[in-house]
Amino acid sequence: MSAEFDFANCQGTLPRSDGVLNLSPAEAYKFLSQGAILVDLRESYETNYRVFDVDEVLYIPWTRFASSYHVLPHDRPLILADAVGIYCREAAAMLRKAGYTNIAKLSGGMIDWDASGLPVRKDPDYALGGQCACKIKTRTGENPLMTKHAQQERNTKMISVLFLCVHNSARSQMAEAFLKKHGGNRFTAESAGLEPGKLNPYVVRAMAEVGIDISGNATKSVFDLHAAGKTYDVVVTVCSKEAAERCPIFPGLAERHHWPFNDPSAFAGSDAEIMEQVRLVRDEIEQAVIQFVREHAS
Repeated sequence: MSAEFDFANCQGTLPRSDGVLNLSPAEAYKFLSQGAILVDLRESYETNYRVFDVDEVLYIPWTRFASSYHVLPHDRPLILADAVGIYCREAAAMLRKAGYTNIAKLSGGMIDWDASGLPVRKDPDYALGGQCACKIKTRTGENPLMTKHAQQERNTKMISVLFLCVHNSARSQMAEAFLKKHGGNRFTAESAGLEPGKLNPYVVRAMAEVGIDISGNATKSVFDLHAAGKTYDVVVTVCSKEAAERCPIFPGLAERHHWPFNDPSAFAGSDAEIMEQVRLVRDEIEQAVIQFVREHAS
């Protein structure tokens, strides 16, 4: 979500400090719901028990902030937060010196945020204790709360896969069909080509032999998908390496694989000889897809 406001021009109920806007928890929540990003400066042990339950959070522990703040976007409003607000002032000064201008600070940190009844995710197994509950470490340095949440998202989110070849007439069509067959509800599959052509009739016949009908499939252009803003978690090229290098880069792409298979359009010989070669490629592609599914099963 993008945001169209600048904290330099915003007014809050709290006075500014060093020219930086201080936000009450309610004010911060309003701006976060409008597209600001929360920058959580707490150490991992401080996030074991509770984390801010908002749309976008970037975790940069204060002990690594000086060496890592450069990953923060310059074109988005940023709200700095920690446990009680003790590090935000120094972090803001560091960002301003580096040229960041659209920044604000959460007054009172997580303590005031939670006390105000704003959204948090909690894990009671890692409740903190002691005279200062914002600082006492749990017995593990991990962050199980965020780990569990991320794992739940991974387990429920379908992995989108795009298979590419030159004409989208043979290899990529078979790969798409086999992932739909073997991937269950963990994957969505599409295929496209650099120069879309017509379905290879030998491939249609070979797939029919294993009970998969692709005769009604259309061929698609990868550049049309890219121009339409489509995004994928995985892109698999099943053509030559030279052809694969012509593919556009999709935004947000997490994985890219190259599976070079022989091109059925180049096969020659009698009808039976061509079919025999196509079957070999078909079976190789199916085994590659099955292995891919196994590797992404967890």
